[in-house]
Amino acid sequence: MARPRSANRRRFVLALIVLTSITLITLDSRSGRSGPLGAAGRAAHAVVSPIGGAVSAVAQPISDWWSGVTDSGGLKKENRRLRREIAELRGHQQDAAVALEEDTLLKSLLSLAQGLGTNARPVAARVIDRDPGNFESTITLDRGTEAGIEEGMAVLAPDGVVGHVVSSWHGGCSVRVLTDSNSAIAVRTLEHPAVGIAQGHTGSSELTVADFDSAAQIKVNDTVVTSDLANSVYPPDLSVGTVTNVDEQSAGLGLSVRIKPHVDFRELDFVLVLRWVPGEGPVVPIATTTTTFPTTSTSTSTSTTTTGQTGP
Repeated sequence: MARPRSANRRRFVLALIVLTSITLITLDSRSGRSGPLGAAGRAAHAVVSPIGGAVSAVAQPISDWWSGVTDSGGLKKENRRLRREIAELRGHQQDAAVALEEDTLLKSLLSLAQGLGTNARPVAARVIDRDPGNFESTITLDRGTEAGIEEGMAVLAPDGVVGHVVSSWHGGCSVRVLTDSNSAIAVRTLEHPAVGIAQGHTGSSELTVADFDSAAQIKVNDTVVTSDLANSVYPPDLSVGTVTNVDEQSAGLGLSVRIKPHVDFRELDFVLVLRWVPGEGPVVPIATTTTTFPTTSTSTSTSTTTTGQTGP
């Protein structure tokens, strides 16, 4: 029974010291910290300060923990609100980037349409579907017979020829692109003039011309445009691509030439359909000596110098 009494006595003494110290400190403050009470008050400060520091050291973590417990619900709610706002801002930023890119593409299409002759009568359309695979053979547009689009009409992008319409219906049409194995387009080279038929190949991103005259001095990097050979569904002098390889076939059968189209068919979003039919004349003005296809965000600009003629 000695230990509880001893503990109670210590508590009583500690409480008495604290109470006395508080009294002296109060009196010291009222007396301006001078005289005997001031000295006693300063002594009381010296005694109580370590006790107060120890109590504060123990109580502060408990206070912080309790504040965290009581405020956790509000903090979680605020965190969720901030996360939603960040997600919304990121969504708005992405929407703005898409809108700017579409604006650039549409401006380039408008520039292309304004550079074409009156025979072109172009119709802008959006690509809404394409064949799966590395090299798409057809694409689907969101405009068709209601816009005057018919089978056989040529399709352009700001970089050059895309292909031609193979079927059309109300509200859409299907376009066979140049790299399709069933595609064929009459072309000519500008720097070293020669005329031939470029064909697509399954699984290839390039076109091949196998019937260029062996006497033609075609070189790598020569520019290729459409030619006005009879029955061609494409108007003459439209940008097609660039020569990437030239091989001389045996037995004088001519030159085999590979052409890289200027258009990246996998990146198409908007195109122009030319409501032009063979026999209506060129869509590139004869007076124009340079045909420039505007730059877009996903492609490079291409300039082709013509001789002022509409055919080879």
